[in-house]
Amino acid sequence: MHPMNPIEIILALLGLIGIGGIIANVQTKHKELSFKALENKERRYKSCLLYMDVYFNPSNIKYLSSRQPDIHSSSDVIEYLRAEYHEMILYAAKPVILSVKAFIEHPSRDNFLASVLAMRQDLWTKQSNLTIGDVALAKGDA
Repeated sequence: MHPMNPIEIILALLGLIGIGGIIANVQTKHKELSFKALENKERRYKSCLLYMDVYFNPSNIKYLSSRQPDIHSSSDVIEYLRAEYHEMILYAAKPVILSVKAFIEHPSRDNFLASVLAMRQDLWTKQSNLTIGDVALAKGDA
């Protein structure tokens, strides 16, 4: 092999910088898309949890009135939750889908809290050390 002349070295460096720039751009776009997906998932999960909460606390229906003025009863809430569930099949992790399905089929505080924990696990995978007993409120969730 012969030693590279300065022009070859410069061209090689420019090539590396160009490829490095492309790789950095792709990584940045991937991070942006991941953040948007996580943000959307978090917003949808919060909405789902609000429907579940209103099912148990009908007085909290006022928090839904600005979004869905046609919600008047627990059965209306479950129907909106069903619609949310059908959309969630596209983006949610399997444990979230199964826990929300269990809640729709058998609404209970335990199924609500299991859904909360599944959503938490899906959004923040490093924070999975809570149990239903840890998050249940002494009054109302038990």
